[in-house]
Amino acid sequence: MKRSRVVVAALRWLFIGGVVGVITWQVARQWDAVRDAMAAIGPWGVLGSVAATVVGLGATGVAWRMLLAGLGSPLRSGAAAGIFFVAQLGKYLPGSVWPYVAQARIGRAHGVPASRSATAGVLFVLLHCATGAVVAAATLPLVGDRTIEERFGWLPWVIPVFLVLLHPRVVHASLARLHRVTGRGTPPGRLPWSALLPALAALAVAWIAYGAALFLLVAPLAGASWQAAVLSVGGFALAWTVGFVAAAVLVVAAPAGLGVRELALYSVLAPVLAGGPATAVVVFSRVGQLLGDVIWAAAGGAWARRLGGPVPEGAAVGAPSGVPPAGPPTTR
Repeated sequence: MKRSRVVVAALRWLFIGGVVGVITWQVARQWDAVRDAMAAIGPWGVLGSVAATVVGLGATGVAWRMLLAGLGSPLRSGAAAGIFFVAQLGKYLPGSVWPYVAQARIGRAHGVPASRSATAGVLFVLLHCATGAVVAAATLPLVGDRTIEERFGWLPWVIPVFLVLLHPRVVHASLARLHRVTGRGTPPGRLPWSALLPALAALAVAWIAYGAALFLLVAPLAGASWQAAVLSVGGFALAWTVGFVAAAVLVVAAPAGLGVRELALYSVLAPVLAGGPATAVVVFSRVGQLLGDVIWAAAGGAWARRLGGPVPEGAAVGAPSGVPPAGPPTTR
């Protein structure tokens, strides 16, 4: 058992080291072109991209809070930020489970049952990936580039599948099956439309903001056209979704989709940007996501500390004084 853990740990760091090595080699190999691209983007382009990323990450936190409230644990904004964004730093550890483990542990201090945190985490992941796939499928074929159309022209065919997956009945069936498999916690109630629709709207804002962040990096190099804007929104949505799925599958490696997301984003940008500029955009995009996560984790942690100490489990912050929040809701 001890030897297997050592082997797994070695594979994790070998994977991470390999990805970092390949990216470093790519930057060094095309350094002149990368440097020129960085100069063209400029500091204001980078700062604007980071700011848009922060907006997008904030919107994902709103979506998670809406889902948790719909499941019966309403939280104040500060408490939700302290749980969600601090826990999100766990995605940079090898493996895909750490953010959800952290959400459950931190959530207990704010009166959220661990089983409900887990349900909200699973639901958030399903909706995030499904909306990312829909956004990519709906936008990339509109770019009008022949290479992109050849690579991603099939994506619109997956839209009906993911739209079905977003229906509350399907979501509830998936969560109920997960509960039967794990056998832990209370059975989840059906998520009402009143919680699902605001969460989906927040995720739509997130994808637009992420696209804007990428557009601010792409526009100085490829021109500020509507095609570049559409490419940025769809390209990032595709890269994020592919990267997340890879992180879930390669559970011992690929922290935060490292390497896979960059490869997917590079493949989307390659038809419109040369190798050096595309590499610069990919690197800046990853750094912007990292900075955004750190900014929100620091802000969320400070915000949550201002709310005071822990509360009893089941009496979530934001519920009326002395009254526990309602159990999992049902829908017609």
